[in-house]
Amino acid sequence: MIGNDLVSIGGFKIATHGVGIAVAFLVGMWLSVRLAKRQGFDSEIVLDFMIYAIIGGVLGARLWYVILNIGYYASNPAKILAVWEGGLAIQGGILGGIAIGIWFAKKRNISVWQLADILAPGLILGMAIGRIGDFLSGGEYGIVSERFGFVYQQPGTDAYIANGPVPLVPAVLYEALGDLLIMWFLLAVKKDKLPEGFKFLWMLILYSIVRFSLEFVRGDSILIFFGLRSAQVTSVLTILVTLFIMKRRKEMVPKKS
Repeated sequence: MIGNDLVSIGGFKIATHGVGIAVAFLVGMWLSVRLAKRQGFDSEIVLDFMIYAIIGGVLGARLWYVILNIGYYASNPAKILAVWEGGLAIQGGILGGIAIGIWFAKKRNISVWQLADILAPGLILGMAIGRIGDFLSGGEYGIVSERFGFVYQQPGTDAYIANGPVPLVPAVLYEALGDLLIMWFLLAVKKDKLPEGFKFLWMLILYSIVRFSLEFVRGDSILIFFGLRSAQVTSVLTILVTLFIMKRRKEMVPKKS
């Protein structure tokens, strides 16, 4: 079912977007635990981290969204904590997850890079499922396109409110496909062919490339400067910082044959 509510019986409603997030988390966690066991890593540590990942991810996603919409929230500060009304930026969620992951790894005295590599495929899979949820709920919509568009008929969806019943590019479905291809790449690359942490770092770069490209067909993006949108600026900065980290890691870690 496409619309804000996946199920609506009387006064009881289950939000499509909320179900998407829940399924994304559960499936991503399942894959992460499976990969941990396959690599001889304590899967209980991964399960423990998931609790903190939710907190860090949601806080980071909300903070990033508020920063990008600071004009509105400066005038409506009481709305800053109203997460239930929507407003989570996935790139901020990744940053929040990274921050909490570094803290967690130090607290548990484990390698943050090993943990990051184990979590990377599950994270990008979860992001793909979450994007499918966004599509079904009518959020994160694309630009008008008669040729490659999808028409939302549900008046309550963000896509309908912004554009009405007109064909829109299913940008988030394309992003979901890109995420699945990234996951396939991460799973296909053998662990001993890359320095520790590089799977996660490659995920950041590849996702940033996908996100930067698809912003051109997103209809709900925030413009910042020089014609670039907020997510594109974040993507460029992410790529540059990640490449710098990869360069430093290559200098510090012996090359694997």
